[in-house]
Amino acid sequence: MRALLRHVVWRLGLASPVADLYAECVVCGERSPVVHDQDVEGGPEDWCMAHSGGHPSHRAFRAFVVSAWRTEPDDTVGDAPTAS
Repeated sequence: MRALLRHVVWRLGLASPVADLYAECVVCGERSPVVHDQDVEGGPEDWCMAHSGGHPSHRAFRAFVVSAWRTEPDDTVGDAPTAS
């Protein structure tokens, strides 16, 4: 039995161009719904304003932008023939 070994260069990139967005109240830990597009009406920004309106002492929030990454072999590197 023979084995073929080769060096493979990997690359890291975004799995999707769209990120998930949500916010979290620093005071109570409640979270907004997750949205998948920044231009969505009623997104995390609106949720923060409504949450502060219902809880006037809750004025601090964390904003989260979550992107998915993916690794793949980079076929453009390593196997190209070299000039002699």
